[in-house]
Amino acid sequence: MPIEYISRPFAVTKSNTNTSSLTQETGRTADDKLVVVHTVTDDGAGSFINSLGTVNYAAKAVSLRVVRADRTTEAYKSDFDAAQEFSNTVGDGSGTSNSNSRKGAEYATASVGEEVLAGSSVVARYRVAPAVITHRTDVFQPEAIVIDLCPYTSDSIVPGSVQFLWMGQTYTDFEGVIYRGRTESNPGIDSGRIDYAAGTVRMTDYVVGPNPNTITLQSLWTRRSAWKTASIFMRTQAAPIKPTGFVLTLTDTAGNALTATGDLNGNLQGTHMWGHIDYLTGVVELQFGDFVLDSSLTAAQKAEWWYDAADVGTVEAGKIWRPWPVDPTTLRYNSVAYFYLPLDADIVGLDPVRLPPDGRVPKYRVGSYVVIGHTGVVPAAVYSAGQTINCARERLSRVYLIGADGQLIRTGYSPDLNAGTIAVTDVTGWVQPVTVKHRIEQMARVADVQIDGTLKLTKQLAHTFPVGSIVSSAVMAGNLRARALPVFDQQAWDGVSWADNTVGNPAPATYNDGAFPVVVTNAGAVTERFALRVLTGGTDVEVIGEHVGNLGTFSRNTAIAPINPISGAPYFTLAAAGWGAGWVPGNTLFLPTVGAYFPLVAIRATQPSEAIGTDYAFELTERGDIDRAPTTPVI
Repeated sequence: MPIEYISRPFAVTKSNTNTSSLTQETGRTADDKLVVVHTVTDDGAGSFINSLGTVNYAAKAVSLRVVRADRTTEAYKSDFDAAQEFSNTVGDGSGTSNSNSRKGAEYATASVGEEVLAGSSVVARYRVAPAVITHRTDVFQPEAIVIDLCPYTSDSIVPGSVQFLWMGQTYTDFEGVIYRGRTESNPGIDSGRIDYAAGTVRMTDYVVGPNPNTITLQSLWTRRSAWKTASIFMRTQAAPIKPTGFVLTLTDTAGNALTATGDLNGNLQGTHMWGHIDYLTGVVELQFGDFVLDSSLTAAQKAEWWYDAADVGTVEAGKIWRPWPVDPTTLRYNSVAYFYLPLDADIVGLDPVRLPPDGRVPKYRVGSYVVIGHTGVVPAAVYSAGQTINCARERLSRVYLIGADGQLIRTGYSPDLNAGTIAVTDVTGWVQPVTVKHRIEQMARVADVQIDGTLKLTKQLAHTFPVGSIVSSAVMAGNLRARALPVFDQQAWDGVSWADNTVGNPAPATYNDGAFPVVVTNAGAVTERFALRVLTGGTDVEVIGEHVGNLGTFSRNTAIAPINPISGAPYFTLAAAGWGAGWVPGNTLFLPTVGAYFPLVAIRATQPSEAIGTDYAFELTERGDIDRAPTTPVI
């Protein structure tokens, strides 16, 4: 922490705490000279003790008396002892002696003078005051201070329960970190780390204040046995998860924060961990620990519960997995999940209520049908009429002949699917060489679907399907047949509004579809609402389809049969005898029909991203019969 020091002039102002001093040291030389050393200091106010002199700080002058004439010393007066002194020295016969008595001859006091031998005998030490006050700032990093919050218990601390007051600052813990000044709106300042297991905090950044030896513990919870684990299995609240959109944090038992992040492949990466996340389902598996060299472990470590010699080298050569315990109560995670809003029924073409919440329709379901298939290839070759191409396998579902120009060849050959052969009859128009593709298939019902993609079927496969075979989902259409719905009429029609019943007043006349029903065929009928509006004169009608448009003008005196241009068969046939009398211009007969086809939509949803390929393709194949036993068994 920064501490500011201020350098001030030495003794330029009077101070009540400064006093002058005088010390004296005396010694005798070998030639019987007496040497006296005096040390004197000023009082900071310009004076020396005992009026020895003065100091003029501004003029840089010192007046000091260095010689004294009033000094005295003891001198030897006679070389005999008085009798009484002598008796005191040897004792008076009483067994006691006077230890304070003078010993030897008589002494006297003599006056002496002092002499300064040379100018170098006076040494002055002083401090020069600076011209201005000098400021200096030093950065001081104090050593970390360890505080034992639980000196009287071996219980571990409950994370998030610590708060204490130290040197005027309040400190709290959060996820293994000690913060000061932390509030609901302020994240606080990182001041140290806490070891929940040991019950100690290591303060590395703190504010110095009064009473550093006093700590007021305001809140702290402990628990008897720490809940720790080295394995975590969980599932996110929402799924699917956006790839790389998952982050997990928690602390270990030593209070260190650990962070796990997922990569594009679902691998969770971080310190002291190994795991995976399934982005589709949100299932997470995390193992906490490290692969350590077996040779680096001590005998005590090899005696711990997690060590097993059989595990050494099973994953990494010469290494064993050592768990790293964590506190699962500190686990937090953030994830970005996809949420799909069903589209409008008019856009999708079906009621969104029938779709799952995420808009995804399962491709395989228990009880549904699948088709297992494999396509083999006969290498390109030049063929002539009369040759037979052997596909080298039997019971084919279909064959393809593809010319060198990439176009499908549709004539000039006759396949025998059961035998797996193709008889070439005419190669006119073929672009040689020709590649032959042949396919085997089998339809089966699904008995079970596993999350890993494994399918269990209700029967054995009749073919040996090689690697590379494809399982396709099958949409069952059921029995299909064209039909006409009951007709209805109305007095007037605006030409743009469509309904399934009469709007307004009915027409004065009615078509008799009971005696003369509308005739439809599977080949020509479509699912459509037709309107037959009577024109001026009352004889002719114009036929308008809701989706196919105006099909032309027809006479009521003959059968009305507009042609479907796709199949060449009529959309419907309406007998002339059913009209009757009473029709006037503007009257409209509505005729709804249902085609013999199964509505199917193939939708591919592509997430926003960079294109990684251009070879995407799919194929829709129809499989069915016409209510008669097949001449060739279908497998």
